[in-house]
Amino acid sequence: MHPREIVYKVLATKKRATSLKKLSSELDTPMPALLQTLKKLESEGLVEISFGSEIKVRAKTLGDYAD
Repeated sequence: MHPREIVYKVLATKKRATSLKKLSSELDTPMPALLQTLKKLESEGLVEISFGSEIKVRAKTLGDYAD
């Protein structure tokens, strides 16, 4: 399975946004590499990245596109 698919599936199973740091630890992946993967997924419309006091990410699901 491609790393992008793994990252998306892990995010999609979570109920809410998670921090980049926590996701990096969970996937045992360096944050810079993970952020690069997440940015690719964001450009495809699959995840949402928010920059605040910490970087939060969440998967977009069908519910985000439903009326």
